[in-house]
Amino acid sequence: MMKLVFALSAIAIVVCGLHSQALAADRVSASDWAKSWVKSLESNGASSFNTSSLEKKALGSCSDCDNKASLKKARSQFAKGQFDEAISTYNEIPRGNTYWLSAVEEKGWAYFRQENYEKALAQTKTLLAPQFAEVSNSEAFLLQSLTQLKICDYKGVFETHQIFKEKQKNRIMEVQNLAKSGWNDSLAQVLRKADQFPLTLDDMGDSVQRLPLMIYKDVEFQKQALRFKASQRAMELVGSDYPRVKASLDKINQEAFRSLKDRVQELAQEETNENFKIIQKLNLVEVEAIQRVHTDMNMAEELYKKGKFQEVTDDKLVFMDDGRPWIDELDKFEVAAKTCAKGIRRKM
Repeated sequence: MMKLVFALSAIAIVVCGLHSQALAADRVSASDWAKSWVKSLESNGASSFNTSSLEKKALGSCSDCDNKASLKKARSQFAKGQFDEAISTYNEIPRGNTYWLSAVEEKGWAYFRQENYEKALAQTKTLLAPQFAEVSNSEAFLLQSLTQLKICDYKGVFETHQIFKEKQKNRIMEVQNLAKSGWNDSLAQVLRKADQFPLTLDDMGDSVQRLPLMIYKDVEFQKQALRFKASQRAMELVGSDYPRVKASLDKINQEAFRSLKDRVQELAQEETNENFKIIQKLNLVEVEAIQRVHTDMNMAEELYKKGKFQEVTDDKLVFMDDGRPWIDELDKFEVAAKTCAKGIRRKM
Protein backbone atom coordinates (compact mmCIF):
# COMPACT_ATOMS: atom_id res chain seq x y z
CA MET A 1 0.00 0.00 0.00
CA MET A 2 2.85 2.37 0.82
CA LYS A 3 4.38 1.67 -2.61
CA LEU A 4 1.09 2.53 -4.30
CA VAL A 5 0.79 5.81 -2.38
CA PHE A 6 4.38 6.73 -3.26
CA ALA A 7 3.87 5.95 -6.95
CA LEU A 8 0.68 7.96 -7.21
CA SER A 9 2.21 10.86 -5.32
CA ALA A 10 5.08 10.85 -7.78
CA ILE A 11 2.67 10.84 -10.69
CA ALA A 12 0.79 13.79 -9.25
CA ILE A 13 4.01 15.72 -8.66
CA VAL A 14 5.83 14.89 -11.88
CA VAL A 15 3.07 14.57 -14.45
CA CYS A 16 0.42 16.93 -13.19
CA GLY A 17 2.18 19.44 -10.97
CA LEU A 18 2.38 22.89 -12.48
CA HIS A 19 -0.24 22.11 -15.12
CA SER A 20 -2.91 21.53 -12.47
CA GLN A 21 -1.96 24.74 -10.72
CA ALA A 22 -2.29 26.65 -13.98
CA LEU A 23 -5.77 25.23 -14.53
CA ALA A 24 -6.98 25.89 -10.98
CA ALA A 25 -7.97 29.49 -11.68
CA ASP A 26 -9.83 28.51 -14.86
CA ARG A 27 -11.91 25.70 -13.40
CA VAL A 28 -15.61 26.02 -12.53
CA SER A 29 -17.60 24.49 -9.72
CA ALA A 30 -20.67 22.40 -10.60
CA SER A 31 -22.03 22.97 -7.09
CA ASP A 32 -21.69 26.75 -7.28
CA TRP A 33 -23.37 26.82 -10.67
CA ALA A 34 -26.24 24.64 -9.38
CA LYS A 35 -26.72 26.94 -6.38
CA SER A 36 -26.92 29.94 -8.68
CA TRP A 37 -29.46 28.18 -10.91
CA VAL A 38 -31.66 27.19 -7.96
CA LYS A 39 -31.62 30.77 -6.65
CA SER A 40 -32.72 31.98 -10.07
CA LEU A 41 -35.48 29.38 -10.06
CA GLU A 42 -36.75 30.51 -6.67
CA SER A 43 -36.63 34.18 -7.69
CA ASN A 44 -38.02 34.03 -11.21
CA GLY A 45 -40.11 30.88 -11.26
CA ALA A 46 -39.77 28.08 -13.78
CA SER A 47 -36.46 27.99 -15.64
CA SER A 48 -35.07 25.43 -18.05
CA PHE A 49 -32.01 23.57 -16.84
CA ASN A 50 -29.33 23.96 -19.49
CA THR A 51 -25.63 23.47 -18.81
CA SER A 52 -24.42 24.70 -22.22
CA SER A 53 -22.96 27.93 -20.83
CA LEU A 54 -21.28 26.02 -18.02
CA GLU A 55 -19.81 23.50 -20.44
CA LYS A 56 -18.52 26.26 -22.68
CA LYS A 57 -16.88 28.02 -19.77
CA ALA A 58 -15.30 24.86 -18.36
CA LEU A 59 -14.49 22.94 -21.54
CA GLY A 60 -14.85 25.35 -24.44
CA SER A 61 -11.31 26.66 -24.50
CA CYS A 62 -8.28 24.67 -25.63
CA SER A 63 -6.49 23.07 -22.70
CA ASP A 64 -2.69 23.10 -22.76
CA CYS A 65 -2.70 24.14 -26.43
CA ASP A 66 1.04 24.63 -26.88
CA ASN A 67 2.07 21.18 -25.68
CA LYS A 68 -0.83 19.52 -27.47
CA ALA A 69 0.35 21.23 -30.67
CA SER A 70 3.93 20.09 -30.04
CA LEU A 71 2.80 16.49 -29.65
CA LYS A 72 0.77 16.69 -32.87
CA LYS A 73 3.71 18.22 -34.73
CA ALA A 74 6.12 15.56 -33.45
CA ARG A 75 3.76 12.78 -34.56
CA SER A 76 3.55 14.32 -38.02
CA GLN A 77 7.35 14.46 -38.23
CA PHE A 78 7.59 10.85 -37.04
CA ALA A 79 5.10 9.73 -39.70
CA LYS A 80 7.26 11.39 -42.36
CA GLY A 81 10.38 9.62 -41.11
CA GLN A 82 11.87 12.86 -39.79
CA PHE A 83 13.04 11.22 -36.59
CA ASP A 84 15.64 13.78 -35.49
CA GLU A 85 13.11 16.57 -35.89
CA ALA A 86 10.45 14.54 -34.08
CA ILE A 87 12.78 13.85 -31.15
CA SER A 88 13.59 17.53 -30.89
CA THR A 89 9.89 18.42 -30.84
CA TYR A 90 9.07 15.74 -28.26
CA ASN A 91 11.76 17.28 -26.05
CA GLU A 92 9.83 20.57 -26.07
CA ILE A 93 7.15 19.01 -23.86
CA PRO A 94 8.20 19.64 -20.23
CA ARG A 95 8.36 16.97 -17.59
CA GLY A 96 5.63 18.66 -15.56
CA ASN A 97 3.09 18.25 -18.36
CA THR A 98 0.35 15.63 -18.73
CA TYR A 99 1.54 14.80 -22.26
CA TRP A 100 5.06 14.11 -21.06
CA LEU A 101 4.79 10.31 -20.69
CA SER A 102 3.32 10.04 -24.19
CA ALA A 103 6.20 12.15 -25.51
CA VAL A 104 8.79 9.96 -23.78
CA GLU A 105 7.27 6.77 -25.22
CA GLU A 106 6.96 8.11 -28.75
CA LYS A 107 10.48 9.53 -28.56
CA GLY A 108 11.61 6.01 -27.66
CA TRP A 109 10.01 4.67 -30.84
CA ALA A 110 11.78 7.37 -32.85
CA TYR A 111 15.12 6.21 -31.45
CA PHE A 112 14.10 2.61 -32.18
CA ARG A 113 13.39 3.44 -35.82
CA GLN A 114 16.85 5.01 -35.99
CA GLU A 115 18.27 1.75 -34.59
CA ASN A 116 19.59 3.75 -31.66
CA TYR A 117 18.64 1.01 -29.23
CA GLU A 118 20.58 2.39 -26.30
CA LYS A 119 18.61 5.64 -26.28
CA ALA A 120 15.37 3.74 -26.90
CA LEU A 121 16.03 1.70 -23.77
CA ALA A 122 16.88 4.87 -21.89
CA GLN A 123 13.31 6.08 -22.55
CA THR A 124 11.76 2.83 -21.34
CA LYS A 125 13.79 3.00 -18.14
CA THR A 126 11.78 6.13 -17.35
CA LEU A 127 8.44 4.76 -18.57
CA LEU A 128 8.74 1.52 -16.59
CA ALA A 129 10.21 3.06 -13.45
CA PRO A 130 8.21 2.12 -10.31
CA GLN A 131 6.54 5.53 -10.38
CA PHE A 132 4.90 4.89 -13.77
CA ALA A 133 4.93 1.15 -14.60
CA GLU A 134 1.31 0.62 -13.52
CA VAL A 135 -0.10 3.55 -15.49
CA SER A 136 2.16 3.63 -18.55
CA ASN A 137 0.77 2.58 -21.91
CA SER A 138 1.22 -1.17 -22.50
CA GLU A 139 3.08 -0.23 -25.69
CA ALA A 140 5.96 0.98 -23.50
CA PHE A 141 6.57 -2.65 -22.49
CA LEU A 142 6.57 -3.70 -26.15
CA LEU A 143 9.12 -1.00 -26.94
CA GLN A 144 11.45 -2.26 -24.23
CA SER A 145 10.91 -5.93 -25.07
CA LEU A 146 11.43 -5.47 -28.81
CA THR A 147 14.52 -3.35 -28.24
CA GLN A 148 15.96 -6.00 -25.93
CA LEU A 149 15.32 -8.61 -28.61
CA LYS A 150 17.20 -6.46 -31.12
CA ILE A 151 20.29 -6.42 -28.91
CA CYS A 152 19.94 -10.12 -28.01
CA ASP A 153 19.18 -9.41 -24.37
CA TYR A 154 16.91 -12.43 -24.04
CA LYS A 155 17.01 -12.44 -20.25
CA GLY A 156 15.85 -8.83 -20.37
CA VAL A 157 12.97 -9.79 -22.68
CA PHE A 158 11.67 -12.36 -20.20
CA GLU A 159 12.10 -9.96 -17.29
CA THR A 160 10.17 -7.25 -19.13
CA HIS A 161 7.33 -9.66 -19.86
CA GLN A 162 7.21 -10.70 -16.22
CA ILE A 163 7.02 -7.07 -15.12
CA PHE A 164 4.27 -6.50 -17.68
CA LYS A 165 2.22 -9.32 -16.17
CA GLU A 166 2.78 -8.07 -12.64
CA LYS A 167 2.11 -4.39 -13.31
CA GLN A 168 -0.50 -4.43 -16.07
CA LYS A 169 -2.62 -7.56 -15.58
CA ASN A 170 -5.07 -6.08 -13.05
CA ARG A 171 -5.40 -2.87 -15.02
CA ILE A 172 -6.01 -4.68 -18.31
CA MET A 173 -8.69 -6.88 -16.73
CA GLU A 174 -10.35 -3.85 -15.14
CA VAL A 175 -10.46 -1.99 -18.45
CA GLN A 176 -11.88 -5.08 -20.17
CA ASN A 177 -14.69 -5.18 -17.62
CA LEU A 178 -15.29 -1.46 -18.15
CA ALA A 179 -15.71 -2.09 -21.88
CA LYS A 180 -18.66 -4.33 -20.99
CA SER A 181 -20.28 -2.39 -18.16
CA GLY A 182 -19.00 1.19 -18.39
CA TRP A 183 -18.90 1.31 -14.61
CA ASN A 184 -16.69 0.32 -11.68
CA ASP A 185 -15.92 1.43 -8.13
CA SER A 186 -13.08 3.66 -9.30
CA LEU A 187 -15.36 5.65 -11.60
CA ALA A 188 -17.90 5.92 -8.79
CA GLN A 189 -15.18 7.28 -6.51
CA VAL A 190 -14.16 9.91 -9.05
CA LEU A 191 -17.76 11.08 -9.57
CA ARG A 192 -18.47 11.25 -5.83
CA LYS A 193 -15.62 13.71 -5.35
CA ALA A 194 -15.91 15.57 -8.66
CA ASP A 195 -16.95 19.21 -8.51
CA GLN A 196 -14.26 21.39 -10.15
CA PHE A 197 -14.19 21.10 -13.94
CA PRO A 198 -12.36 20.27 -16.07
CA LEU A 199 -11.21 17.29 -14.03
CA THR A 200 -7.44 16.82 -13.74
CA LEU A 201 -5.12 13.93 -12.94
CA ASP A 202 -5.15 15.08 -9.31
CA ASP A 203 -8.92 14.62 -9.25
CA MET A 204 -8.61 11.05 -10.54
CA GLY A 205 -6.38 10.01 -7.63
CA ASP A 206 -5.56 6.31 -7.38
CA SER A 207 -8.60 5.55 -9.58
CA VAL A 208 -6.40 6.37 -12.59
CA GLN A 209 -5.01 2.83 -12.38
CA ARG A 210 -8.41 1.28 -13.09
CA LEU A 211 -9.75 3.61 -15.77
CA PRO A 212 -8.87 4.14 -19.44
CA LEU A 213 -5.60 6.01 -19.96
CA MET A 214 -5.92 9.80 -20.17
CA ILE A 215 -9.70 9.57 -19.65
CA TYR A 216 -9.62 12.98 -17.98
CA LYS A 217 -8.39 14.44 -21.29
CA ASP A 218 -11.51 13.26 -23.13
CA VAL A 219 -13.90 16.18 -23.72
CA GLU A 220 -17.03 14.00 -24.04
CA PHE A 221 -16.28 12.26 -20.74
CA GLN A 222 -15.74 15.63 -19.06
CA LYS A 223 -18.97 17.04 -20.54
CA GLN A 224 -21.17 14.18 -19.38
CA ALA A 225 -19.54 14.12 -15.94
CA LEU A 226 -20.22 17.86 -15.64
CA ARG A 227 -23.88 17.46 -16.65
CA PHE A 228 -24.29 14.57 -14.22
CA LYS A 229 -22.79 16.46 -11.27
CA ALA A 230 -24.57 19.75 -11.97
CA SER A 231 -28.00 18.11 -12.31
CA GLN A 232 -27.36 15.90 -9.27
CA ARG A 233 -26.44 18.90 -7.13
CA ALA A 234 -29.43 20.89 -8.40
CA MET A 235 -31.77 18.04 -7.44
CA GLU A 236 -30.36 18.06 -3.93
CA LEU A 237 -30.93 21.81 -3.62
CA VAL A 238 -34.41 22.10 -5.15
CA GLY A 239 -37.11 22.07 -2.50
CA SER A 240 -40.25 19.95 -2.43
CA ASP A 241 -42.24 22.83 -3.93
CA TYR A 242 -40.93 22.01 -7.39
CA PRO A 243 -41.90 18.39 -8.15
CA ARG A 244 -41.95 18.94 -11.92
CA VAL A 245 -38.55 20.56 -11.85
CA LYS A 246 -37.18 17.67 -9.81
CA ALA A 247 -38.60 15.18 -12.29
CA SER A 248 -37.00 17.08 -15.16
CA LEU A 249 -33.66 17.23 -13.35
CA ASP A 250 -33.85 13.52 -12.61
CA LYS A 251 -34.38 12.79 -16.32
CA ILE A 252 -31.41 14.99 -17.28
CA ASN A 253 -29.29 13.30 -14.61
CA GLN A 254 -30.14 9.80 -15.82
CA GLU A 255 -29.46 10.73 -19.45
CA ALA A 256 -26.07 12.18 -18.49
CA PHE A 257 -25.27 9.05 -16.50
CA ARG A 258 -26.13 6.77 -19.43
CA SER A 259 -24.08 8.91 -21.84
CA LEU A 260 -21.18 8.92 -19.38
CA LYS A 261 -21.18 5.14 -19.13
CA ASP A 262 -21.43 4.81 -22.92
CA ARG A 263 -18.38 7.02 -23.37
CA VAL A 264 -16.39 5.12 -20.75
CA GLN A 265 -17.29 1.88 -22.55
CA GLU A 266 -16.06 3.32 -25.86
CA LEU A 267 -12.75 4.46 -24.37
CA ALA A 268 -12.28 1.17 -22.53
CA GLN A 269 -13.03 -0.85 -25.67
CA GLU A 270 -10.51 1.17 -27.69
CA GLU A 271 -7.85 0.53 -25.06
CA THR A 272 -8.81 -3.15 -24.80
CA ASN A 273 -8.43 -3.57 -28.56
CA GLU A 274 -5.01 -1.92 -28.42
CA ASN A 275 -3.95 -4.05 -25.45
CA PHE A 276 -4.94 -7.19 -27.36
CA LYS A 277 -2.67 -6.21 -30.24
CA ILE A 278 0.20 -5.41 -27.87
CA ILE A 279 -0.13 -8.76 -26.07
CA GLN A 280 -0.06 -10.58 -29.41
CA LYS A 281 3.16 -8.77 -30.34
CA LEU A 282 4.69 -9.46 -26.93
CA ASN A 283 3.92 -13.15 -27.42
CA LEU A 284 5.69 -13.06 -30.81
CA VAL A 285 8.73 -11.41 -29.23
CA GLU A 286 8.82 -14.06 -26.50
CA VAL A 287 8.55 -16.92 -28.99
CA GLU A 288 11.37 -15.43 -31.03
CA ALA A 289 13.53 -14.97 -27.92
CA ILE A 290 12.93 -18.57 -26.83
CA GLN A 291 13.81 -19.83 -30.32
CA ARG A 292 17.02 -17.83 -30.37
CA VAL A 293 18.03 -19.00 -26.91
CA HIS A 294 17.71 -22.63 -28.05
CA THR A 295 19.45 -22.11 -31.39
CA ASP A 296 23.20 -22.35 -31.84
CA MET A 297 23.96 -19.01 -33.47
CA ASN A 298 27.73 -19.42 -33.36
CA MET A 299 28.16 -15.74 -32.65
CA ALA A 300 31.81 -14.92 -32.28
CA GLU A 301 32.80 -12.40 -29.66
CA GLU A 302 34.23 -10.03 -32.28
CA LEU A 303 30.77 -9.60 -33.81
CA TYR A 304 29.68 -7.66 -30.75
CA LYS A 305 30.38 -4.00 -30.49
CA LYS A 306 31.06 -2.65 -27.07
CA GLY A 307 28.73 0.13 -25.92
CA LYS A 308 30.15 3.19 -24.22
CA PHE A 309 28.48 5.73 -22.02
CA GLN A 310 28.84 9.39 -22.79
CA GLU A 311 31.57 11.10 -20.82
CA VAL A 312 30.39 13.34 -18.00
CA THR A 313 31.89 16.53 -16.66
CA ASP A 314 33.12 17.11 -13.13
CA ASP A 315 29.88 18.81 -12.11
CA LYS A 316 27.75 15.72 -12.77
CA LEU A 317 27.15 12.69 -10.57
CA VAL A 318 26.72 9.17 -11.98
CA PHE A 319 24.96 6.34 -10.16
CA MET A 320 24.53 2.64 -10.87
CA ASP A 321 20.91 1.79 -11.65
CA ASP A 322 19.30 -0.01 -8.69
CA GLY A 323 15.75 0.05 -10.08
CA ARG A 324 14.63 2.72 -7.62
CA PRO A 325 15.25 6.06 -9.29
CA TRP A 326 14.79 9.40 -7.59
CA ILE A 327 12.33 11.84 -9.13
CA ASP A 328 15.18 14.05 -10.38
CA GLU A 329 16.76 11.07 -12.20
CA LEU A 330 13.73 10.36 -14.39
CA ASP A 331 14.25 11.10 -18.07
CA LYS A 332 18.02 11.17 -17.49
CA PHE A 333 18.88 7.50 -17.99
CA GLU A 334 21.68 6.21 -20.19
CA VAL A 335 21.95 2.61 -21.37
CA ALA A 336 24.99 0.83 -22.79
CA ALA A 337 24.05 -2.21 -24.87
CA LYS A 338 25.61 -4.87 -27.08
CA THR A 339 24.04 -5.40 -30.48
CA CYS A 340 23.17 -8.67 -32.14
CA ALA A 341 25.38 -10.28 -34.71
CA LYS A 342 24.39 -9.33 -38.25
CA GLY A 343 22.29 -11.77 -40.25
CA ILE A 344 20.01 -13.01 -37.48
CA ARG A 345 17.38 -10.28 -37.48
CA ARG A 346 13.83 -11.08 -38.42
CA LYS A 347 11.03 -8.72 -39.36
CA MET A 348 7.95 -9.04 -37.17
